[in-house]
Amino acid sequence: MRHAQAGTRGWLGATLGVVSIALLLPLTVFLVAAWLLGWQLQSVQSGSMTPTYSIGSLLVIGQIDAGDVEPGMAIVFEDPGAPGRLVTHRVVRTTPAETMQFVTQGDANATADPTPVPARLVRGRVLWEVSHLGSLLDWLQWPRSFVLLVVAPGLLLLVLEWRARRQRRLVPLEAAA
Repeated sequence: MRHAQAGTRGWLGATLGVVSIALLLPLTVFLVAAWLLGWQLQSVQSGSMTPTYSIGSLLVIGQIDAGDVEPGMAIVFEDPGAPGRLVTHRVVRTTPAETMQFVTQGDANATADPTPVPARLVRGRVLWEVSHLGSLLDWLQWPRSFVLLVVAPGLLLLVLEWRARRQRRLVPLEAAA
């Protein structure tokens, strides 16, 4: 009976280990590559860029020199009307070179944004997107990430250690009987 339980636990543990590695390894490689390449990750919070970028998508933002921004390019910029708020819209046109500003518009919006974006507020350009991953990363913000990545593994280790110690105490008692 004990061997059957040990075999099941071994098979289950191996399966969980393989699934964990299959999910975590690609995600870790992606996050490390993004960090090394200087990319930023931003989730889409509104529908202003649908259908190009749907709500909940994760945008990968690369650095860009403001002089390289062209009409038709999706850029990320700090909202001139709300400092600190990042917006992703498409460049409709640029203003003359001496002022270097960009007129932007969301793909789903009927009109251009009311305030042109100064070059100093451009934070990057959209390289590509991953559907639905932004919602997952938003959900994993504090405190869920702490519970999932620190508390849960810590509890699992404590339970496994407690069971192993309990098992070691039971084996000599069964041998004596």
